Amino acid sequence: MDNINNEDKELSKHFDFFSLMKFVFPSIFTFLFIAFYQTVDGFFIEKYVGELAIGAVNLYMPLLYLFVAIGVMLGTGANAIIVKKIGEGNIDDASKSFSNTILFALILSVILTILCLVFQEPIMRICGATSGNIGYLKDYYVIMTSFSITIMLQSALGILIIGEGKSVTAALVIMIGGIFNCVLDYIFMKHLHLGIRGAGIATVIGYSSTIIFAFFYYIIFKRSKYTIKFTKLNLKEIGVISFNGSSDMVSNLAGAVTTMIMNHIAGKYYGEIGVSSLSIVFYLQFFIEAIYMGFTSAVEPVFSYHYGSGNIAERKNVFKLSNIWIFLISILIMTIVFIFNDEIISIFFKEGTKIYNITKLGLNISILATIFCGYNTFYSGLFTAFSNGLVSGFLSIVRSLVILVICLFGLSYLFKGIGLWISWPTAEALALIISIVFIIKYKKKYNYL
Repeated sequence: MDNINNEDKELSKHFDFFSLMKFVFPSIFTFLFIAFYQTVDGFFIEKYVGELAIGAVNLYMPLLYLFVAIGVMLGTGANAIIVKKIGEGNIDDASKSFSNTILFALILSVILTILCLVFQEPIMRICGATSGNIGYLKDYYVIMTSFSITIMLQSALGILIIGEGKSVTAALVIMIGGIFNCVLDYIFMKHLHLGIRGAGIATVIGYSSTIIFAFFYYIIFKRSKYTIKFTKLNLKEIGVISFNGSSDMVSNLAGAVTTMIMNHIAGKYYGEIGVSSLSIVFYLQFFIEAIYMGFTSAVEPVFSYHYGSGNIAERKNVFKLSNIWIFLISILIMTIVFIFNDEIISIFFKEGTKIYNITKLGLNISILATIFCGYNTFYSGLFTAFSNGLVSGFLSIVRSLVILVICLFGLSYLFKGIGLWISWPTAEALALIISIVFIIKYKKKYNYL
């Protein structure tokens, strides 16, 4: 057991105010680069293809959310179980759980890819495609969907690698993938004139960086504490993993549903340029959520480890420090966006144009959600770390789907297009009230307060 503690010193050590941020920063950086993939696509697409093409990429977001949702669900759910087993000293079972997770991800990705390609036309229409942008969407759709396995595995493996205390390594791998994506976007769209297809190809190549690293890390060099084992698919364990990671999956699936609704609302009140404008607001939202997801994904294994080892004092310490850091981060983000909103929007659209003004309005209103969404993400992830998928999933579905959908329909009915931008901060504020209720309810069971 002492040997295991030495190997896992990054998870088992005592954190102070600055050492916690040092520990979570690589994870935040990793998630920021994942968000950076789509932002890079948007920049080059607007520059070399056109404004409507950005909207077309945004229309693919529901499917991207689906693939990421499954990967994050498997990665997060398995991570909590694997790290807990390591904390208990059960390395062999941890290896089996890891192998079972990867096998299931491979099988499921093949099934989903086939279904999405066969039914591509109706799916694109459901996502909000119109005659003005469906041509752009189709080219991007086929490429991204054909390589959905890269999206799904990157999402899962990135979290699993972080769970081993290799957050810096994971960050570097994601960064390399992001650089490839950026460079290839430029080459494919500007010099090879591949249009929006070039954006899709560059994106899937970027996603592949984590998979290539994982192949060498787990199989060739065998640097992990646990190993890949040839095993039959254990559906019972997959059920436990999926349930445990359900909050993270629900959050992303809810993102798919709400993105479709928002695309339709933006198109209704602002036209096709409204969908493109919404894309930029989404890009900023991706970055904000990425910061909080990165923070939460890094501290989840810490809570899981100390839950398995029985260290109550450190659970309370990390919980307190996490709340303080989330508050400081949210204030910093809001300040930056309010000061530099013109510069941010000018990256994509020309100042003074109609699409520029719509985007600025949406950005300035929706950014108010930042003060609430960090806590909602963290509190939901906290229950995932304690293997309480029921509460975690409930908080996610209420926050990301139920409340947000009600706000979208209700506020857009009352305030038309403005209601689209008000919905996110309103939903996050209401969801935080519910999250706090559950945090108080379970404080004695998990001893984090």
